[in-house]
Amino acid sequence: MTSDHTLPAKPELSIVVPAFNEAAGISAFLEQLADVLRGCCRAYEIWVIDDGSRDATWAQLRSAQAQIANLHGVRFTRNFGKEAAILAGLRQANGNAVIVMDADGQHPPALLPQMLALWRSGQAQIVAAQKVDRNTDGLLARLNAYCFNGLMRVLTGLDLSGASDFRLLDRRVVDALLAFPERVRFFRGMTVWTGFVTKQLGFEVAPRIAGSSQWSTAQLTRLAITAITSFSAKPLGMIFRLGLLGMLAALLLLVQALYSWVTGVAVSGWTSLTVVVLLFGSATLLSLGVLGAYLAQIFDEIKRRPEFLIQESLGDQAEK
Repeated sequence: MTSDHTLPAKPELSIVVPAFNEAAGISAFLEQLADVLRGCCRAYEIWVIDDGSRDATWAQLRSAQAQIANLHGVRFTRNFGKEAAILAGLRQANGNAVIVMDADGQHPPALLPQMLALWRSGQAQIVAAQKVDRNTDGLLARLNAYCFNGLMRVLTGLDLSGASDFRLLDRRVVDALLAFPERVRFFRGMTVWTGFVTKQLGFEVAPRIAGSSQWSTAQLTRLAITAITSFSAKPLGMIFRLGLLGMLAALLLLVQALYSWVTGVAVSGWTSLTVVVLLFGSATLLSLGVLGAYLAQIFDEIKRRPEFLIQESLGDQAEK
């Protein structure tokens, strides 16, 4: 691969690539990406955000920089999570448009010309790539995605079926996202919330270039809790309705007890009483857990710690 020419200071397009333990395939992915970009965009830059990888991802980036002159990188001091990596990339990006995509090759670089064409034509400020199918995912991954999307649809009102972080953002959208004051973020939901004109573009998920998915059920569960509590207050309303239901059940039991006392009927209903006590005892603990999740979000916000810490950077000096 030949080295790229030095690009103008203000690129048309910035690519943001969060990466965690992608040493086995990051070089091949960057080669594919650079080949596509040279054919569809004159002025571009690539920002890879190493989210505290424990393998040789950073070393591979250093090697790739010799062939890709417009490649830049940021390395976190530890794993801060994909949302923090996306935020770091958006802060570094200088392009008039920014595309966020994964480093494993499942977001095909070949789709970039179509995304750019929609944006350049003025039809959309956001081009959201939608998964046509999940045939490359295993049964557990598909089940996790189904449960995650179902929870998001019920508890936030967002239909994220087939949605991904693979999307193009106009500079106005990027500036709006960076102006948001919250520190706990959910990228997909926030881009929808902005209300900018969005076009969807279907794509088939490609096989991973190398390795296996880094997402476990536990990690997806934590993401769901973060996304729901940072984006919607619906669970709090559900707790209120559950409390009203409990009061109604208690009132019915009170009426039954008074009737038994007035009529002199032997005490009955222990089974139903036990069921009600167990049901609402469990519901109380669940409600406390939901409240605790929201309090944890508030706690993270008021501490005002940085979303991430940068250990080192490649190319232009990155902001910390």
